[in-house]
Amino acid sequence: MEKLRFNIMQTEWGFVAAALSKRGFRHLILPQAGKEQVFNALCRRVRDEKLVPDNKDLVAKKLNGQLRNYFQGRLVDFNYKLDYDTATVFQRQVWCVARTIPYGSTQTYGWIAEKIGDPDARRAVGQALNANPLPLLVPCHRVIAARGKLGGFGGGPETKSKLLQLEGTILA
Repeated sequence: MEKLRFNIMQTEWGFVAAALSKRGFRHLILPQAGKEQVFNALCRRVRDEKLVPDNKDLVAKKLNGQLRNYFQGRLVDFNYKLDYDTATVFQRQVWCVARTIPYGSTQTYGWIAEKIGDPDARRAVGQALNANPLPLLVPCHRVIAARGKLGGFGGGPETKSKLLQLEGTILA
């Protein structure tokens, strides 16, 4: 059983949880109303891993500061090592391309499909983004459907809309 260090952080939008393996961040839970809710959401995500609290990890402390800035509407570059060990090859491809979408910008599912060399994989791209365990670090909220429609989001359409508004993105 692998150990994941985790940290619960308070932001302007609520409590966020992040879990790290030795290889990088493995999970990020979007803001919840309380510590218990965010911890329970993290527990639902982990599989055969053991969660170990770690409030002293320097990388998690840096992320904490960046998340606070992000939720206050400041430009942040979440440039961290991510642990994709539980992902499929296709998911890794999609997530790596999604990470290239800059703050305040959007791209479509079709754009990602083109970038990974499979223009017919728009729906599969959406499924891979829905399985993203690292929202914000892999900014899947910046991926929209054709003609400016929001499309899906694991955190719900309202949260996706709020994140895009926070980044100053205006949808057509």
